[in-house]
Amino acid sequence: MDCGNAGKTADRVAKRTSLALALLVWIFILVAMADAAIASEGARPMTAPEVLAKSRSYQYQFRSGDLTVLDLWVAMLDVATSEEPDNADLWYWLGYATLAQVAKALQSGDTAAASAAMQKGPAALRQALKLNPDHAEALSQLGGIQTLLGPVLKLPAMAPRGVAQMNRAVELAPDSLRVRLMRAFTGPNLPVELRNTAHEAEDLDYLIEASEWGTAGDYIRILRADLHWELGEVEKARALYRSVEHTGSGASPDARSRLAALERDAMPVEQIKALRAAAGAQCAMCHAR
Repeated sequence: MDCGNAGKTADRVAKRTSLALALLVWIFILVAMADAAIASEGARPMTAPEVLAKSRSYQYQFRSGDLTVLDLWVAMLDVATSEEPDNADLWYWLGYATLAQVAKALQSGDTAAASAAMQKGPAALRQALKLNPDHAEALSQLGGIQTLLGPVLKLPAMAPRGVAQMNRAVELAPDSLRVRLMRAFTGPNLPVELRNTAHEAEDLDYLIEASEWGTAGDYIRILRADLHWELGEVEKARALYRSVEHTGSGASPDARSRLAALERDAMPVEQIKALRAAAGAQCAMCHAR
C-alpha cells in the first residue's frame, strides 16, 4: 500500500466528514430558527377582531355548560383591554365574561371570588359605556344586572336606572337578540310598579318570531302564553300552550300542565314565577348573544 496516498485519502475523508458535520449543524440551526419563527408567530398577540371572535366561541362553550373556559376567557380579555384600552367592545366582553365567572364561583361556593367578579364585571361595562355611551349591549347587560340586584341590595334607585338602560338599549338596537332577551327575561321579575307588560309582550313576540322550534323557543312561547294569561287573554294563552304541547321538547310537559290547570281555572302561579325567575337569573345572562 502507498502510505502517502493512504494519508491523502484519509485527509479527504476527514475533510468531507467535517463538511458534512458542519452542514448538518447548519441544517439544525436553520430548523431551530424556523421553529422559533413559527412559535413566535403562534404566540403573537391576538388582534381585537380575533379576540372578539374568540369571545363568542368561549360564550357558546360556557352556554353549553363548560365552565372551564371562563378563566382563559377573562385572562384573554384582561390582556386585550390593557393593549387596546380605548376599545369599548373589548371592555363589554370583559364585563360579560367576568360576570359569567360569578356563576362558576358560586357553584363552587367561593363567595370571595364571586364578590370580586361582581365588582369587576360592572366596572368593565361602565368603562365600555364611558368610551361609547350608546353601546347597546353594555347598556343592556348593566341594566339587567341593576334591575335584578336593586331589590336584593335594597337600593331603590338601582332598578329604575337599570330599566331605563335596558329601554335605551332596545331603542338603539331593536333587532338585537341580546338586548331583547335581556329586557324580556328581566321585565317579568320587576316590582309591579316598574313592570311594563307592553314591553314584555313586544320583546317576547320579537323573540318568538326570531326563534327556532326547540326547547329554548318553546319556553319563550310558554313565557308569552303566561303573559297572555296574566293579562286576561285566555284564548291566546291556550293557543300558545297547545302549540308547545306536542313538540316533544323539554318544555312540552310544562305546556300540558298549564293547559290542564287552565281548564280547572287554577293556574300554577308559583311555577310561572319560578320560570320567570330562572329566565331572569340564568337565561338572560347566559343565552343573550
